[in-house]
Order: sequence, then C-alpha cells, then structure tokens
Amino acid sequence: MAILAWSETYSVGSAMIDSDHRILINLINQLHDAVETGQSRDVLGSVLNVLTEYVEHHFHREELLMGHIGYPEREAHTASHRDLEARVRAVRDRWMAGERQVLDDEVMAFLKRWLTEHILRADLAYRPWIEAAADAHGDAEGGDEACTL
Repeated sequence: MAILAWSETYSVGSAMIDSDHRILINLINQLHDAVETGQSRDVLGSVLNVLTEYVEHHFHREELLMGHIGYPEREAHTASHRDLEARVRAVRDRWMAGERQVLDDEVMAFLKRWLTEHILRADLAYRPWIEAAADAHGDAEGGDEACTL
C-alpha cells in the first residue's frame, strides 16, 4: 500500500523535476512495501541503493535547473540537499551494516515527511523563476524550455 501519492499540488512547473519527484515518491512507496511485506535483506538493500542514487541524481539536476533559472536561494536549497543526501546514505549504510531496525516506522515517516515538505516548501519556492524563464523563452507550456539542460 502506498504511503505517498503524487498530487498536482507538488508540481513545480518543470516536467523534468515533476517526473523526478514522481519517481522519488514511487521509490519511497517501493521501500515501504518491501518493508511491510518482509522482503529479503537483498531486496531492501537494492531499493535503498536505488533511492540513494536517485536522490543524488535528482538533486544534481535540480541544482542545475536552479542555476539556469537564476534562483537566488540556490545556495541554501543546495545545503538542504546535501543534508538529506547524508541522511539517506546513513540509513542505507546502517542497513548494509546489518541494522535491520533502521527501516522502522520513524525512518519511513521521515522520508515521507521530508519529501512532501521539501517539495511543498523549498521546491515550490522556485516555481516563479521557472515560470519567468519559460515566459522569457516564449514557452506557453510552463517550464519545459527552462528545463532543457
């Protein structure tokens, strides 16, 4: 059962970033489902590895986008990315070291809360810059032009 679902309220106006966010939601749901159904250590480790790698990939793309659109809060936003990357890596590393309890309800709640709050607060804050960049490029669809990096 999914613990997160995509909603248009999460849309930042960039098809690329919105797609990344959907994938992150899907990965957190996969991790939750794997925990809930008692999947093997290898399966959980694999999902954690993919989640960790995708978090880093997504943040890199988002930071390039923020630079491209001239987002003035990019530095602070990037710092929050480094913090989350470290936290997700720590969960993965603890799991790989044999700490099965690391994927308890508190960690799953943290991942859910972090993703939704980060999108709704930090990411939506740069939406006006995406829209302005799209307008400057004459993109009536709202952001795809600004996202081609």
